[in-house]
Amino acid sequence: MTRFPQIDRPMNITLEPLTEDLIREADGLFLGLLRNALVGVYIIQDELFRYVNPRFAEMFGYSQADICGHIGPRALIAEEDVPKVLNAIANRINGITDTAHYTFQGRHRNGELIELEVFGNRTQFEGRPAIIGMLIDITARGAAERTATEQLSFIGQLIEAIPSPLFFKDEQARYLGCNKAFETFNGRARSELIGRSVFDIAPPDLAARYHEADQTLFDHPGVQTYEASVESADGVRRDVIFNKATYFKADGRLGGLVGVITDITERKQTEALIWMQANYDPLTGLPNRRLLNDRLAELMKKATRNHDCVAVLFIDLDRFKEVNDTLGHEAGDHLLVEAARRVVGCVRGSDTVARQGGDEFTVLLPGLSERAPIERIAEDILQALHQPFHLGADIAYVSASIGITLFPKDAETPADILKNADQAMYHAKDEGRSRFCYFSPSMQENALQRLQLGKDLRSALGEGQLSLHYQPILDLASGRIYKAEALLRWMHPERGPIPPAEFIPVAEELGLIDAIGTWVFQEATAAALRWRERTPDTQNQPGPIQIAVNASPRQFVKGRSLESLLDNLDSLGLPGSCIALEITEGLLLDEHPGVTAQLSRLSAAGIQISIDDFGTGYSAMAYLKRMDIDNLKIDRSFIRDLTTDPSDLAITEAIIAMAHKLDLQVVAEGVETEAQRERLTAAGCDFAQGYLFSPALPEAAFFDFIARWHA
Repeated sequence: MTRFPQIDRPMNITLEPLTEDLIREADGLFLGLLRNALVGVYIIQDELFRYVNPRFAEMFGYSQADICGHIGPRALIAEEDVPKVLNAIANRINGITDTAHYTFQGRHRNGELIELEVFGNRTQFEGRPAIIGMLIDITARGAAERTATEQLSFIGQLIEAIPSPLFFKDEQARYLGCNKAFETFNGRARSELIGRSVFDIAPPDLAARYHEADQTLFDHPGVQTYEASVESADGVRRDVIFNKATYFKADGRLGGLVGVITDITERKQTEALIWMQANYDPLTGLPNRRLLNDRLAELMKKATRNHDCVAVLFIDLDRFKEVNDTLGHEAGDHLLVEAARRVVGCVRGSDTVARQGGDEFTVLLPGLSERAPIERIAEDILQALHQPFHLGADIAYVSASIGITLFPKDAETPADILKNADQAMYHAKDEGRSRFCYFSPSMQENALQRLQLGKDLRSALGEGQLSLHYQPILDLASGRIYKAEALLRWMHPERGPIPPAEFIPVAEELGLIDAIGTWVFQEATAAALRWRERTPDTQNQPGPIQIAVNASPRQFVKGRSLESLLDNLDSLGLPGSCIALEITEGLLLDEHPGVTAQLSRLSAAGIQISIDDFGTGYSAMAYLKRMDIDNLKIDRSFIRDLTTDPSDLAITEAIIAMAHKLDLQVVAEGVETEAQRERLTAAGCDFAQGYLFSPALPEAAFFDFIARWHA
């Protein structure tokens, strides 16, 4: 058995010589330790391993017998590390160095490389120089270190690639580092930031706020998030979110903070735009219905707390549609913008002006309980809107109707307040427009009656409550009657007769006008057939029998009642000339593409078209030469004072002359005196109708009247 060599070294202590048994026992213990050691132990001499322990052999995939005396260091070293290792061995063998400590790559028997850390000392083995040392396998440690290095590199690249500005500060709030985005945001290179504080790069007031926020985070470590408005390097104010968090050193002491800046400027702008679109009218820039309701609710709460009052003005532009239709929607938009500006100019800075939609505006007047200041503002608005509107090359004139209601006097909820103001506005229109009216409980009663009227009207048609009366139309030249106007009548079972002016608007609002119109056309065509059958000898008549029927503009835009008229005439075998349709001037101004086409189709079928109440609406004379019009009906407002007012006479004579120039016939409505008849006859008017001849009569009475008239 070979005794493990002793390392030569000076000894200052003298011991008793060991016996051979003690030495053998000590050698056994020492070899036992080497065999069970967790590190590799080796002895190199004459470029061979003279001894290796089991762990050493295991590191390289050999047995002890394979290595000892058979393999030298070169066989177990990676090629690139051979010079380094052999040179270190030679230096110790030759006495140049006594010890060595370094790392190198070893080669496993299967060819894999392993990371090794070596400790070696020069010694004597059997009287000659040798090296004794140990190896530690650090492959796992090297892999961990490389992984850590790679992770650090990856984290660094990741931080650099983050588009949001990111920065690090030490415990003194000085910059330790940042990414490229932070450099761009501040307009400063990294080298200008490292080691400096926010006081070196930001205005004093802003720096103070930043520093205070940092100190708060240092005093209460954790996470801190807040919004701020800052000026970036490009000089643009930006809305940002700061997200900061503290970090700690290995020993537990505060290390500093890391922060990320998120630019939310675009998001804020988008949110502001969405809010504006949701709460403001895009045309006028005024609050819309939604914001109006919110503000009204807030003002009502405040008024309740302060025992105060809120006045609400509901404004509707009179005859705006006529301007919009004649001059175009672009001109109408300009008028609305200017109208909004004028209304705003009439109120106080604390008041709210909103656009409800269309040509409707609402004004909220908080803190006003006396009528005098409310009425002064209302009068100012009426006067401002009465002034001419210059719309490019055109000038337009409108007026306004204003409804006024008060909180808490008239209602307790925003919805009821606005409804009351709306009702008061309609009352102002009914009283002649260009004025204001206060809400009264009677208006609410009228609204409820109107609602009930709509319910009753739905059943009126099916229950036979509607009927047609006929008013004769006299041929002024011959004195004969061969025309009549069919007038709708409603006999309510409880309220009695209800005038058309009251229920026709309700029928239009509820969408019942098409069904009612279809029934009217059926009744009128059937009456025309019966009239024709009663007077088969038409030679004594100056023209074909004709019944004029009023048509609502809604019937031209929606519904099938006009189709039913043509179907009725065809099924009864009647010529189209038996029917005339009376329409308003406003229909001629409607830009709906179907109106002109339907008028042309009706004219092609022989149905005559009459303009009812001519001269009372926005002038439609430019349309007379372009559309298929046969008759003009002069409104009764011109006929009433025909014999006493030279202006009415002049207007009537002008209409008659113009119509005849355009090859149109003229019907005068509301003729009640013989003097009126004579003036109309002298002016060349073609036809007349009115109480002078007969009121509207039921069909049987009408036929009897015709028989007596021609007897």
